[in-house]
Amino acid sequence: MAHILLVDDEPEVLNAISRVLRKDYKISKANGAHEALKLIADNDFDIILSDIRMPNMDGIELLTQIKQTNPEIARVLLSGYSDMDACQKAIEDEVASIILTKPWDNFELKNILKITLKAQQLEIENNQLKAQLRAQIA
Repeated sequence: MAHILLVDDEPEVLNAISRVLRKDYKISKANGAHEALKLIADNDFDIILSDIRMPNMDGIELLTQIKQTNPEIARVLLSGYSDMDACQKAIEDEVASIILTKPWDNFELKNILKITLKAQQLEIENNQLKAQLRAQIA
């Protein structure tokens, strides 16, 4: 079962998303970016679903740090429509693989996470196969 870290400074949002996903995923929750970074240091996560707008450190900065330290973790942003310029830049910089908008659709949320995890698994497998091929050629 994939392990998802939900990051948002609004407990109601964390609880709502957790209810939608709890049957299909192991869920951990963080009430902000700094708490998320602590959890990431001590746990293995397959995907991070983070809000953009949070105090102290926004979701883009959080996912940028995660990309640098744990690039194998899939990263998804949750955003209101007012953040679309920042979201576009996050996609272009490969900080996040996809953006979900608030309010989210539960069916869409589940499917996007499923597709994102599958893509991340394929990328990891591809990198492993490339490394094996390079080792055989060398």
